[in-house]
Amino acid sequence: MINPKSIVFVIHGLPMGGAEKFLISIVNHLFDIKYNPVVILLSNDDTLAHEITPGIPIVKVLKKSRYDLSISSRIKQQIIIHGAQKIFCVNPYSYFLTKLSFLFEQEYKIFLSPHTTKPFSAYNWFQTFVYYRLIGKNDTLVYLCNRQQDYLTKKYFLPACEQTVIYNGINTEVFSPSHFIGQDRDSIRESFSIDKKDKLILLVARINPEKRHTDALNALSIIHKMRGEIKPNLMIVGSGNKRLSDRLTELVSILQLDGYVHFVGNHSDVRLFYYIADIFTLTSESETFSIAALEAMAFGLPCALTDVGGAREMIVEDWNGTLADPLHPDSIATSWLNALKNNQNGQSIREHVEQRFSLNTMLKQYVHLLSQPIMIH
Repeated sequence: MINPKSIVFVIHGLPMGGAEKFLISIVNHLFDIKYNPVVILLSNDDTLAHEITPGIPIVKVLKKSRYDLSISSRIKQQIIIHGAQKIFCVNPYSYFLTKLSFLFEQEYKIFLSPHTTKPFSAYNWFQTFVYYRLIGKNDTLVYLCNRQQDYLTKKYFLPACEQTVIYNGINTEVFSPSHFIGQDRDSIRESFSIDKKDKLILLVARINPEKRHTDALNALSIIHKMRGEIKPNLMIVGSGNKRLSDRLTELVSILQLDGYVHFVGNHSDVRLFYYIADIFTLTSESETFSIAALEAMAFGLPCALTDVGGAREMIVEDWNGTLADPLHPDSIATSWLNALKNNQNGQSIREHVEQRFSLNTMLKQYVHLLSQPIMIH
């Protein structure tokens, strides 16, 4: 039986990550306003499942082997069981497996929200190119920023379909320095062996190659070698690739940065680190629209970001941050120094996020999108 309030969300899994947090915020909000969201996971990774409101069904549909395409029919079976006609897929792989069983079903509406932009390899590009070939006129592509829309349209020769852009948003009440009123910022910094007089650069990103942590370390080394300049600390929050983590630790010693680089691992709540930092950075060669950067700005931090993805759509140069060339530690070092010199606009930076990138604004746009009647072309 069709349930007009039922919407199925399909995602690879729920590890710690921005795309996963994004999905959780939407499904929880839909549940709060009396929709019936259902989450389908395509893997056993359910690290963040506890953040989904109790009462929202979470169903795991797993491949029995690498080339098991029966998973598509099993996804469809779950969608039919829950009476949904609207399906929201996070990333092209989830969309591809779902769409295979709906190629000739006009009464279903599929939304695709890509949270990756730049392909990691030629093979990855080819895979994604194949996934996008299934896009139909009744489908809707939901981009996270205008730059992503431009890039993907050209890179993958996307078929004609409905398209829209909805910026990521964050809960500015949760991400607020007001939660730390009365806590001694200097004492917290000293607990991490950071002198209260030193500047602290914060990088929050999973340790994966595309995040280019090595460029961050090289940029820090460049600044430390400048005569008369400050010698800031770099705090890295996140975990991931073990081999890369070991290489980063070795690089710290090679660059003689011991005592200035602080690896604090993975944290589900990173607000304390925003509170004690002077600026926030991302040194990635590929990003889409960073939620972590928005969280940092909600704490009044200027952001020094590499000019990838939607960075230039959230940064006003030399006001709430500055942009650097990706893969260029010299440019990153310069952006850090510029941001450190322009970190007096904390309250106005926070107001910028409240006005343009609030969670409420984002959720209203998704509710409007998902509540539209299905139009058959």
